[in-house]
Amino acid sequence: MIRKSIAIFSLFLLLAPVAYAEGNLTFSIPQKDYYFLVGEQAYIPLNISNSGNNDINGILGYTITQEINSGSVHFSSSNSKSTSLQVNKGNSKVNLGFGSSDKPETLNVSLNFNYNDNGSKVVNLGDISIHFVENESDKQNQANPMQSSSQDESSTQQTTDPFAQQEQQMAQQEQQMQQMMQQMANQQSSAQTPQQAAQNSQPDQDTSALKEQMQKQVQQQQETQQQFQQQIAASQDFQKANRELSNLGYNLTSMNANPSSNNTGTFTASYDKQNGDKASIQGEMNNGTMKSLQTDTAEDRQKMRDLLSQNKDFQKYLKQLQDDGFNEVDSTFSRENNTTALQIQYENANNETAQINAGFLNGSVDHVELVREQERNLYPIYLIGILILLALAYLVYNKYSGKKEQKTLVEEKIQLQQENFDFRKEAEKLLEKSISLYEEKQFKEAYGNAAQALRLYLSYKYGLKKEVTNSELINYLKNKGIEYEKFDKCLQLSSLVEFAKHMPDDVEFEEMIKTIKSTIKNENNYTD
Repeated sequence: MIRKSIAIFSLFLLLAPVAYAEGNLTFSIPQKDYYFLVGEQAYIPLNISNSGNNDINGILGYTITQEINSGSVHFSSSNSKSTSLQVNKGNSKVNLGFGSSDKPETLNVSLNFNYNDNGSKVVNLGDISIHFVENESDKQNQANPMQSSSQDESSTQQTTDPFAQQEQQMAQQEQQMQQMMQQMANQQSSAQTPQQAAQNSQPDQDTSALKEQMQKQVQQQQETQQQFQQQIAASQDFQKANRELSNLGYNLTSMNANPSSNNTGTFTASYDKQNGDKASIQGEMNNGTMKSLQTDTAEDRQKMRDLLSQNKDFQKYLKQLQDDGFNEVDSTFSRENNTTALQIQYENANNETAQINAGFLNGSVDHVELVREQERNLYPIYLIGILILLALAYLVYNKYSGKKEQKTLVEEKIQLQQENFDFRKEAEKLLEKSISLYEEKQFKEAYGNAAQALRLYLSYKYGLKKEVTNSELINYLKNKGIEYEKFDKCLQLSSLVEFAKHMPDDVEFEEMIKTIKSTIKNENNYTD
């Protein structure tokens, strides 16, 4: 079976609604077989070409099939999931994450993207193999491009009940395994003489016990999945949210459930309107009680965009960007409790980027800020200018003040230096808090504290000495020529989990904590 160490497919984008338009979609990958070391994170770059005039919203689904071999027993185990995806017009690239494995094995992956464009369309991309190997020499990565374009989807292939769809897939999987085992047993029986059968009675007993154990594991997984789905469907909170979306004209199209027990886990329900608008319900259940439930609709996103357009700060920032030739290229919504964050990305003809970040609290605009890439790159110049001004101010003060006052000033400077902020100690405290929160299953808070610890440490270590965003920190490290890849990976993973775009994973979290601890420990002798 696909174990927990194989991470859940890490892609979940909830973006502003857009109109559909005629156009052709093409998905492509640079090679068919991908090789990764055991314990290494598996990422596959997916190149997307949208020849239409508008962005397209749809559902990206995937199926992972794992071949299980144990002696004479062989069968396949499949796991299917889906998530919302917005495809921007033109060419774009998405990195698909498939987690890691703690032993050598091969996973077969197939992708499908379903959307509505004057009828149901689908892009299928299958026969992708992910190989986890023990040695670097076992990697055989070679260019072997694959691509697929959109086609009309047959109505007979569509399922309207996502709960029934998952149950049907699990039933088919169990039936397939039983048929393969029965066929294997018949072949062994017909090929043996009575004397051979008597001699091999003990291996047969071992094989039967193994088959029985596998059957029990498959049955237990199916029962857990079904019971958790029933818990979701029976929840009054979910029923109320589902009814509200139904009244708005949305239809449930897919259910992505990830149970850790029969009444505990997370889930995402995806909804569609006939006009192409998207909505979703995300929730977390603990011991049969709905711990959190968040609804996101196209109407909510449009309402926030309309509210933001009336904000004076936003109008001012937007005019500045438009005057400098910037155009909006992308936007991302993320929700947590009663707060919503909106990031709007802009770009001009010179490939310079900018971003307007807006925060909403209880349905009102809480804050708006403009972040320009140019301003980030000019930070060292600003710092030099400030230092020059401080030096001039000190010279003027020193010239016109008495010796007694000068002595007091020196004493105060020494005292301030002795009370320097111990950023390493504070980063370690945040990291320990992150671990405690994860053990308490407060996953979003755990990833958030880990990212904060890393940002705090790197900001003070390399001279920024202030709270910065992930992108500000990474850009600053790039400009200083500092290796940033492993830090960027940790921060991106934390953001994905915090904004419910990626499910928490024990192996990934431990690796992230290990990376941050190692970073702080290896630099303990660093002096500013």
